[in-house]
Amino acid sequence: MQNENYKILIVDDLPKNIMVLGNNLMNQNYQIAYAMSGLEAIELTKTNDFDLILLDIMMSGMDGYETCTKILSEPKTAHIPIIFITAKNDYESIVKGFETGAKDYVTKPFNSSELLARVRTHLELKRSREKLEYLNKSLEQKVAERTEQLSIANEKLKQLDSAKSSFLGIISHEIRTPLNGIFGSVEMLNDIHSDEETTDLTQMISESAERLLSFSELSTLITELNIDRYKLNKTPVSIKELVNIVKQEKQLNSSVHTNVEFVVEGDDDAYYIDVDKKLVKKIISDIIDNSIKYCSNSVKITIKYERIDDYIHLHISDNGKGFPDNVLPNVLEVFQAESDNYVEGKGLNLAAAKLIMEAHQGEIEAYNLDSGGAAIRISFKNV
Repeated sequence: MQNENYKILIVDDLPKNIMVLGNNLMNQNYQIAYAMSGLEAIELTKTNDFDLILLDIMMSGMDGYETCTKILSEPKTAHIPIIFITAKNDYESIVKGFETGAKDYVTKPFNSSELLARVRTHLELKRSREKLEYLNKSLEQKVAERTEQLSIANEKLKQLDSAKSSFLGIISHEIRTPLNGIFGSVEMLNDIHSDEETTDLTQMISESAERLLSFSELSTLITELNIDRYKLNKTPVSIKELVNIVKQEKQLNSSVHTNVEFVVEGDDDAYYIDVDKKLVKKIISDIIDNSIKYCSNSVKITIKYERIDDYIHLHISDNGKGFPDNVLPNVLEVFQAESDNYVEGKGLNLAAAKLIMEAHQGEIEAYNLDSGGAAIRISFKNV
């Protein structure tokens, strides 16, 4: 920036001093204004934008210290650098000058080269601060604009998630209604016809309808967990009790779980966890169902629970072939498996299990045993 664009105010009650200072500055093409008292200087700063003030300390009436304090106390002029021009070069006077807010001082009689160097330095510092402030304001504006854009985008995503959840809820309801009709019709057919062919047909219809109903409910659960719409009903529950309940249910369902051996390992401590019992029970049940579905005719399910430090760990493993190598890295993710890698029935249940564990601030891990077989570990904070 050229010197003629800088405006400097000289404040001194002696015209001779103003003339000497003014000549030095005008020779460098600075714009000059002057005041012969502190009050006049203050009035000039109200109507002009000065880049620098050269201020004499020893003036009649209001001295330089008071003038400096008043100028810098006003928001409009607080940013103007002030250099004291003074014959007082004792330590106390210099310290007092800095305490009032002055940026620098030049002693009388002054050296012109030194004066101009100090003036130039403080003008450049002022311009640098102004540029930095401008950049900061520009950046703040851009951040505010970007934040607003993100806020709008997030709001749209929330609306879309809400609409998706509502849509899936409607679908679930609409699917359930005709499925109830199918279940009722199957019962009527079984009552009317008891032959083997009809029984096989109605059983196939029932299994297909149950599968469709389960898929509908699972999809809705995953969506609600994804958008934090599901309200957890937490209560202290014994992990040992949960394991026994699921085990008994599987053993009672002998038609599905024939040739299934359960091995439960754990001490007598109940190990309580603060969870939504229904959801955690679903995780355990689904993991066992997957093991049974994808193992050989003779299935061995090993369930082990233990406490390590403040966490309760539940390991569920089987004696099957384990997770395929191309499926294992993404087996807990929703819609991650490629079409040629997808293992039917595993993806959504385990994806739901991961979301349920995340909702409980817990952890879940899928891995293969060195001895063969698939394993799932879920971990909870001990109550």
